[in-house]
Amino acid sequence: MAEHAAVTGVGEIEGAQLPATDDRVRRSPSRHSASTGFLRNSYALVLSTGISGALGLVYWVLAARYYSDSDVGRGSAALSALMLLTGVVSANFAGTLNRFIPKTGHRTVIVVAFVYLVTSAAVAVLAVVLLFVLHVWGGPAYDILREPANRLWFVAAAAAASVITIQDSVLTGLRQAVWVPVWNVTFAIAKIVLLVVLAHAMPRTGVFYSWIIPMIIVMIPVNMLIFGKLLPRHVRTSVHDTDLTSVQIARFFAGDYLGALFLYGAMFLVPILVAVHVAPHTYAYFFIAWSVATMMNLVAVNIATPMAVEGVRHPENLARFCRSALNRAVGLLLVGAVVVCLAAPYAMGLLGAGYLDAVVLLQLLAFASLPSAVVDVYLGTLRARTRSRRIIAVQSLRACMVLGLVIAFQQCPQLFAGFGNPALTAVGVAVLLGQCVAMSAVLVDLGRLLGWRWRVDAPAEASEASR
Repeated sequence: MAEHAAVTGVGEIEGAQLPATDDRVRRSPSRHSASTGFLRNSYALVLSTGISGALGLVYWVLAARYYSDSDVGRGSAALSALMLLTGVVSANFAGTLNRFIPKTGHRTVIVVAFVYLVTSAAVAVLAVVLLFVLHVWGGPAYDILREPANRLWFVAAAAAASVITIQDSVLTGLRQAVWVPVWNVTFAIAKIVLLVVLAHAMPRTGVFYSWIIPMIIVMIPVNMLIFGKLLPRHVRTSVHDTDLTSVQIARFFAGDYLGALFLYGAMFLVPILVAVHVAPHTYAYFFIAWSVATMMNLVAVNIATPMAVEGVRHPENLARFCRSALNRAVGLLLVGAVVVCLAAPYAMGLLGAGYLDAVVLLQLLAFASLPSAVVDVYLGTLRARTRSRRIIAVQSLRACMVLGLVIAFQQCPQLFAGFGNPALTAVGVAVLLGQCVAMSAVLVDLGRLLGWRWRVDAPAEASEASR
């Protein structure tokens, strides 16, 4: 375990001590090489998020133009349910793959294939269960998922979406994240084209099918690339063929899975809660704002993921990677939040008068991405250090705060009267407050990793020296 375990800033792993040896130092790549890998993959994922966000905005603008508000709401509600399933099952494997692919050696192909099989099967089963739940308790926003033909497509799309989530993590773990923007741009363009094509033929379900059909088709060549070229090359060139045991991987997986459940519970249960309480046209307004905010949140996640991968390979540089990730994520998101807040009244108005109800919601969610970024970067350092119990604690705190406040504020939307649609604004306030509480909880340990305490102690030490 000592050979492949990630270390903390002081050389500890959970339950063990990792000695620093001269051989380890001599084998470590140069600092420049490690930074290059981290930055290349970070920028590739951020670029993918940026392009996907821009094309996603085009998609929803066209959806608002070509479809009624209620049809947009029903389609986006179905997609929210799809994302919930994918997040609950496959995202837990994402963190584990990022953590262990760099060290699985000749077993990498078997590990990835096993994850694909387990996640797709689990998602398909859960999709059937969720369809039954939504049929009984879902509101009118889920009407299209009550139709038999749409249900079959929903189950197939859920399995495909789980594979897509995993494939992005595989590419990142293989340090080949430069392929992620290629697939995301192809998918985004394909769904825009199909959205317009289906507008007249399938106005009720066009939003739903324009999303899932390209997703199923595009994943095929991506995985041909992964299994046909990238994984075999990784196996041939790997120098980390270590003695990982099933127990070691399972222990980390269990912790990261529970943490991921909390994370994606907060991310994908919130839209479900809103869809149950509002009319389909109101949900369309909500989902546009939520989609923009989700893209902003992915900026920090996509910077933290390659940071964790490189932190496993070069644990001695983890603090430096973390500092760089924080600077880039917070800097980009601060600029983005200001731009979104200024542009929101005009951009939402272009979609239609009703979408102005979600302007305040969008502004609140944009600024909520800042504390969320700090937490996501910190979670990346925990994965690199194999701190599974801490991951659970942080993710559970964030999820409980966000979901708890959303549920509480939904009961008293009158508190936000005069600020857009009060029911939607209540959600934005809850998410912002919940993210701020979670950020406050991690700052002390994050500062310890980055050495912030030394900056505080320095004046006192200088005073002692002068005496």
